[in-house]
Amino acid sequence: MADGRGTTPGELAIMLGGAVALVFSFFDFYTAPYGSAKVWTTGLFPVAPLMVVFVTIMAAQVALITLTHIGLPARVLGFTWVQVHLILGFFAAVNAVAWLLLNKGGRSFGIGFWGIVLGCAAAFVGSFLVSTERGGPQSGR
Repeated sequence: MADGRGTTPGELAIMLGGAVALVFSFFDFYTAPYGSAKVWTTGLFPVAPLMVVFVTIMAAQVALITLTHIGLPARVLGFTWVQVHLILGFFAAVNAVAWLLLNKGGRSFGIGFWGIVLGCAAAFVGSFLVSTERGGPQSGR
């Protein structure tokens, strides 16, 4: 991703989005009169944590490239990293919207949920920014 120009706004959005989602995944996802649940709770696993996992993968990859300058392959399973970020960011955002539409059964969203949604949105927007910063989703840079 980085090509000697420093960290771009899109890369920064992805890294911050992933960090925010990961941190807030340890706060209450749902709250109810009878208790609360975190994203890693049995009743929410494995669907709810996918949002966090996707944006954390995105953030880790960008951090490795931009901060440590570790060389990673230009393509993963035939996809460029920009394409991988667009795919992961899209599915994280769709998953967050799906949770908003889901019947909560008397529960309300906790601060953890809103932090995860914010992180997913930031990573998704960051993936689009990186796409335009690097010359489109086909760009392997």
